[in-house]
Amino acid sequence: MPPLHWAAMPARSALLVEGADAVRFLDNFTTASLAPLAVGRGTEGFFADARGHVIAVAAFLRTPGGIWIDAAPELAPRLREHLEHYHIREAVSFRDVSAARAAFLLHGRDAAAWLARHSGVVPPQHALAHTAATLGDVPTTLVATDWYGPDGCLVITAAADADRMSSWLGATGLPRYSPADVAAHRIDAGSPEPEDIPPKTLPQELGRDGRAICFTKGCYLGQETVARLDAVGHVNRRLVGVVTGTAAPPEVGADVMLDAAAVGTVTSACLSPTLRAGLGLALVHVRALPTGAAPTVAGAPVRLVPLPVRGSDAECAA
Repeated sequence: MPPLHWAAMPARSALLVEGADAVRFLDNFTTASLAPLAVGRGTEGFFADARGHVIAVAAFLRTPGGIWIDAAPELAPRLREHLEHYHIREAVSFRDVSAARAAFLLHGRDAAAWLARHSGVVPPQHALAHTAATLGDVPTTLVATDWYGPDGCLVITAAADADRMSSWLGATGLPRYSPADVAAHRIDAGSPEPEDIPPKTLPQELGRDGRAICFTKGCYLGQETVARLDAVGHVNRRLVGVVTGTAAPPEVGADVMLDAAAVGTVTSACLSPTLRAGLGLALVHVRALPTGAAPTVAGAPVRLVPLPVRGSDAECAA
């Protein structure tokens, strides 16, 4: 693990789904099972369309009023429109509060201990657990995340407090990540952003079954496809890491080739902070994965490696 760093993050999507029917309603539109979530806990899940294609991967955080959906920047309007389309008489409301919030990342060794010393509370340990805390004199919500590797935490503040939070974090003496550093840790952890999820991607192709799909929950939009793939036992594509033999990352948009045929496309890339080699993400055909396959990118040989998806945090009803 790297030493503890901090970063100011792009404004994340924050959609509040609230009301007496909020959890029950939202459970109809995600692969995650939301009913078992206690307040202060969270789970990852997919939104899918009627054909089972991924609309977005998101975090579902249980609050006293319902569910806070945390997702990549600029997804909130699309998710709100998607949910509103199916809203009829349920006691549920949707509020896009993305612009009212700011996000910071703390990531690296001893992040939890550092937060405990500076906030006076024990920060959440379980992935996507969340709690209120004060850092400096700024009210925040701490959200445990392994999206950038283990031992990380999102610090969510009001947008009006963003400058104060940034100044306070800078004054602590912690080194600061650049946007490129954040992206590198995200890719190194195998966490897909929207650019890694092309149209008609299926949930199981992203390899997050144990943390984002509950196979025992009730009906939801897209479930027929997800259940059929589970019964068949395989998909035709997988999101994998593309490792080069040098420090140069593979070019985003370059085809992954096997036997003169394109089997995938590099969607994001970095210099891996753990491998010290070029690393990309690509959704590739499974025929490129067996031992002995010899894929290339831009004419140079590459290795295709499984993504290091960590632990299971999926919540499933018994």
